[in-house]
Amino acid sequence: MAMMEAASTGTLRHSRKGIPSPVLGILIFVVCELMIFSALISTRIVIKASAGIFAPPQNVVLPVITTGFNTAVLLLSGIFMIAAGWKHGSERSKTFFALAIATGLFFLAVQGYEWVNLISYGMTMTSGVFGATFYLIIGCHALHLVAAVIAMIWYYIAYMKNQFGPDGMLAMQIYWSFVVLVWPVLYSLVYF
Repeated sequence: MAMMEAASTGTLRHSRKGIPSPVLGILIFVVCELMIFSALISTRIVIKASAGIFAPPQNVVLPVITTGFNTAVLLLSGIFMIAAGWKHGSERSKTFFALAIATGLFFLAVQGYEWVNLISYGMTMTSGVFGATFYLIIGCHALHLVAAVIAMIWYYIAYMKNQFGPDGMLAMQIYWSFVVLVWPVLYSLVYF
């Protein structure tokens, strides 16, 4: 009916239906990233199955408990990000967004500290296949996490100026949820 009216008046009116552009863009990006992580996970599984001895260097013990706690912190960050979208634009939403950023930064700091310790104990990319696959997979996740935290800070500043709409918030929630939810899979694969 609207198309007939538009045709008779000579103008076309577009109603907004479907997936908003920022959300569609991030969904396509996340699907591509899932393929990358699937390839990395598959590679590690195949290498581990055929490697005979597949363990960290003898004097290295992976910080399973610390990283488990850190995993809980990252999951909490994901919850904060989801909560930030509930009442977009409210002070409570802005507080949850800030908490998501803070817990994401905490996760990064602990992971950085862990890496420094592991390297100082002798586990590097060149210390063996275990170290190489560890840093490849965990490093890939770290790059995604750094990019996500930078984006969150950028958008938080825009959000504080009321320049960040609900579509952008949903796209940010989708990307952060991806980064958060892929981590427990990597943690269980690499640390155990």
